[in-house]
Amino acid sequence: MEKWFLKNQRPAVPSFEGLSPVMMKIMANRGIKTAEEIREYLHGTQDDIPDSRLLKDMDKATDIILAGIASGKKLRIMGDYDVDGVTSTFIFFTAIKELGGDVSWFIPHRVKDGYGLHLPAIEEAKDDGIDVIITCDNGISCADVIAKANEYGMTVVLTDHHDIPYNTLENGEKEYIIPDAAAVIDPHLQDSKYPFESICGAEVAYKVSKELYRRLGKEEEFDALGLIAFAALGTVCDVMPLVKENRILVRDGLKAISETKNIGLRALLKAWDLENVPLTAYDLGFKIGPTLNAAGRLEAAAEAEELFTESSPEKAEEKAKYLFELNQERQKLCKEGTDAAFKIIDAEMQDDKVLVVYLPDTHESVAGIIAGKVREKYNKPSFVVTDSDTEGVLKGSGRSIPAYHMSDELGRVKDTLLGFGGHPMAAGLSLKKENLNLFRQRLNELTTLTDDDFVDKRFIDIIYPIEMLTVPFIESLKMLEPFGNGNEKPVFAQRHICAVDKKIIGKNKNVLKLTMASGNCRDAVMFGDIESADKLLTREKMANFAAIYSPSVNEWNGSKTPQAIIVSVK
Repeated sequence: MEKWFLKNQRPAVPSFEGLSPVMMKIMANRGIKTAEEIREYLHGTQDDIPDSRLLKDMDKATDIILAGIASGKKLRIMGDYDVDGVTSTFIFFTAIKELGGDVSWFIPHRVKDGYGLHLPAIEEAKDDGIDVIITCDNGISCADVIAKANEYGMTVVLTDHHDIPYNTLENGEKEYIIPDAAAVIDPHLQDSKYPFESICGAEVAYKVSKELYRRLGKEEEFDALGLIAFAALGTVCDVMPLVKENRILVRDGLKAISETKNIGLRALLKAWDLENVPLTAYDLGFKIGPTLNAAGRLEAAAEAEELFTESSPEKAEEKAKYLFELNQERQKLCKEGTDAAFKIIDAEMQDDKVLVVYLPDTHESVAGIIAGKVREKYNKPSFVVTDSDTEGVLKGSGRSIPAYHMSDELGRVKDTLLGFGGHPMAAGLSLKKENLNLFRQRLNELTTLTDDDFVDKRFIDIIYPIEMLTVPFIESLKMLEPFGNGNEKPVFAQRHICAVDKKIIGKNKNVLKLTMASGNCRDAVMFGDIESADKLLTREKMANFAAIYSPSVNEWNGSKTPQAIIVSVK
């Protein structure tokens, strides 16, 4: 079930640089209303990004790192196994190495090590004679492990971007738990003066690294390293909102990726046939990013890090090809797991408000992706649980809907779990196999979700007839890119559409093509759940239906024609 809503925001200024009313309306719907907001949105530069020194402990962190480089101390970067962790590790490693630092890196294994800092990695660093540990994309929730590093005489510079953990006191106040590191940089710190919290770990690493070079009077050398490409990659793949400085960073970073001199990244572009073409955030989020993540899911994320540090073009191409094939295997596993989950839900869980699906044969690393697919189809909070390497212990990942605070709800049933953690929209957990049915039962008994919460809300920017679409108009929308979280593609809608033909096409018969009765735009295509749309659009209803769509340009044999990508029909 879904409901459609028309956004109705108004610009604060009547016009700007001759932009069309449609363009002004779309920006207003994204909260971009004043002349200054429009200027920064369309033409923002690095000068519009806040001073990195507003981040708490920036001076302390750079003091420690620069002193370590100057005195020949051993520094180790400790990242995470996802794209944000891999890119932030590479940024720090490259910047410090180019400054002459004795630096190494460590990326944990998703299954063997788990998320974040852990004691074996600290023990290994001690045995290797490491003097300074620099965390990136992790550390803020690892107070005990950092305390152990301090005990071993190592200095820890903590850089992260996740929420600060806390205990709730009896009076309801929050007691924040901040690790005792020599420097702690995190935009979520309560006493941080940095005005924008929604930056990823790679961007934090980028800011710290750039500050190192600024203090040495080598900013131009830093810019020449092209590390903004990796900060942009981390930003998109960690699903940061593409607003304010993130939008500027990603826009500039996409250009830097196209021009990158990094052999590994170039090999990855070649594997995806993305060389010498204008890149979009979609290319990063749905092609490059998942390929890098495949290493962390099915093998070891160190494979992705090694690709970026590779100096041989031939070896880089081999590694990129391997990751590309690994991603294809990951896609196959996800499809098999998703299909299995759908069958179980349709047969056994139609009345459940919170879905808990047990897939014993599914690799635990893809459980989160499958949970996301389940959530998309049923619009219900969804958990996918799989077997782990420990006998009798299951691991699971969850994806939620806006009305369901996933980590809080898990807290209500924590007596059924061995452990859990997460955010309002996503979470991870572990539990004894014998408690699986109890876990599912308790979640459903305690939930206060109503049928209205399961309604899929679709928001429309503007009513615009499909037949009026033209190639110049659609291409003018490119100035609103990069699109992504927080700056989604414009969503159009039309009532009383008349189509004269429909057919299912594509190699896998997964595309519904409609031919419009008249106008500039004659073709509309739909992907995804085309069976429901095909049944809905009977011969009679094809002459009068409504649709939500996204304008696009179809390029074929050198010619361009307008096309509507249909999202939903009524």
